[in-house]
Amino acid sequence: MNSQKLIISAALLATLPLAANIAAAAERAQRAVQATNFSLGLVASDSDTKDSTSNGTFGLAGIGTMPIGDLFGASLAGSYSRSTARTSDVLFDVASQSSSRQTCRFNNSDAVVSVFARKPTLGRISASYGKGNVTSDCGDQSVFVSTGDDSMGIDYYRLGAEAYLGNFTFGAVHTSTEPENGAKLESDIFSASWYPLESLKVTLSGGDLYDQDTYGIEIEHQPEFMGESLGVALGYSVIDRDQRIGTINFSVVFHFGTKVELKTRDRQYR
Repeated sequence: MNSQKLIISAALLATLPLAANIAAAAERAQRAVQATNFSLGLVASDSDTKDSTSNGTFGLAGIGTMPIGDLFGASLAGSYSRSTARTSDVLFDVASQSSSRQTCRFNNSDAVVSVFARKPTLGRISASYGKGNVTSDCGDQSVFVSTGDDSMGIDYYRLGAEAYLGNFTFGAVHTSTEPENGAKLESDIFSASWYPLESLKVTLSGGDLYDQDTYGIEIEHQPEFMGESLGVALGYSVIDRDQRIGTINFSVVFHFGTKVELKTRDRQYR
């Protein structure tokens, strides 16, 4: 009898570390952000405007995300890009005010800080503030209409919410954009994402972008042969207006130190 008690006691003691590990893993799974992580990538887009020329953008974007306790998280993102755009409605040549430049290059930079609350089994709510700057690279003679010089500051305010339902995520984002010395612009975008595979996501979006109807589709994938560290996204969106604008977006992003499936990344790391 004593030997049986010893065996049972030894078995119970042996299961305690396993139970503790399971409990710790379950607790970690409920955190808003599992661990501090960083991503850096290349972004590119090409816009085609009806009865106009194409506009292209290429640049770099990075983001760092960190936990704040179990329920909250925060992120800091920054980007720099260079665009070639049709500018006849934006810039004028002060040396010859009877004519306007048809194309021009712009340098775009911005930084965004976000805070959010998340339950990985339920969803996320977030608030963001961003500050950007656009400068024209069209020579000393060209200026922005709203500022009177070759640069313009932009402030962004954003509120967002997501709901997680199995392999689907439903989201809504409201953005208020305030160009320097310009009118405030408001937008509301709604989205629905589906994960047919753990590392493949298809997103449909639509809404009101600055008083113009917009809709789009994006496919994002983390190739298995890259060890779940590299993400590739391809999207197409349309702004439905008299001069219809179609935009193709492409990005390649490397995630440092987090080799997890895309669905897990979206709900526990981003």
